Amino acid sequence: MPAMPCVVYTRMPRPAVKLLLVAGAVVGLSGCKLVDQKTFNPQAGRAPQPYIPPPPVVVPIPPLIELVEGTPVSAWQHPVEQIVHKALARKPNILFTVKCLVPVSGDSVHDQQALIHLVQGDGQAVAQTMTEAGAPPEQVEITAMPDSTVTKPLVRVYVR
Repeated sequence: MPAMPCVVYTRMPRPAVKLLLVAGAVVGLSGCKLVDQKTFNPQAGRAPQPYIPPPPVVVPIPPLIELVEGTPVSAWQHPVEQIVHKALARKPNILFTVKCLVPVSGDSVHDQQALIHLVQGDGQAVAQTMTEAGAPPEQVEITAMPDSTVTKPLVRVYVR
């Protein structure tokens, strides 16, 4: 048998068909989004934004005792004694801070006189009651200052 020659027949498409195929490919690919680094990370290429946490909320420590100037001794003496006994039972080396506070008047001489009057009156009386209730004198300290947050003279007792 004679060998048959291999015949490959290719037909070239007409120019109009070529044009339609190219136009279809262009239109089809124009709607595609190209894959780049933002496909996987939307933040890529942007400057970093550091996280700044909000400032912590500072809750003021409430006083153990708060007395308004001029309150009769009979009204606060027994509760102060009870509080001192309980505090010393829980923590024998506790520090009692008696703070005498007066409202700021704008006149430093007036503020100073009001502080002296408050310390010598109710401040000393509270500290004396605390030492009589069993608190060692070295564990009771007295401070005095004008304070813009108070509206009338106060004696506050804090513990540490």
